[in-house]
Amino acid sequence: MKNRHLADSFKCAFRGIFQAFKTERNFKLHVLATIIVLLLAWYFNFTKWEYIILVITILIVMITELLNTAVEYTVDLVCGNKYNQLGKYAKDIAAGATLLAAFGAVIIGCILFIPKI
Repeated sequence: MKNRHLADSFKCAFRGIFQAFKTERNFKLHVLATIIVLLLAWYFNFTKWEYIILVITILIVMITELLNTAVEYTVDLVCGNKYNQLGKYAKDIAAGATLLAAFGAVIIGCILFIPKI
């Protein structure tokens, strides 16, 4: 059923984020990494543009992790406990997107942090 009010849409979105945080180990690790990275950025006195790059990078990783989780739930819903090769491909590809985002974040982090150290 479609949400009738904007507030309901926001509630559903936040519920999804909290569900991922409660159930997904990798999402918790990304949140922890975000906190550490933002504290380090504050410590190293990042410029506004460095923060912008950092926040965009963090959001890309978080978004891909949430989409990966949604793909996993959807495949599990459709396939149940039965093995399905296409379902495996869908899960692996979604996980690959998250991995690429995380690798990119590490590279960007190195570019931003190494000169400060």
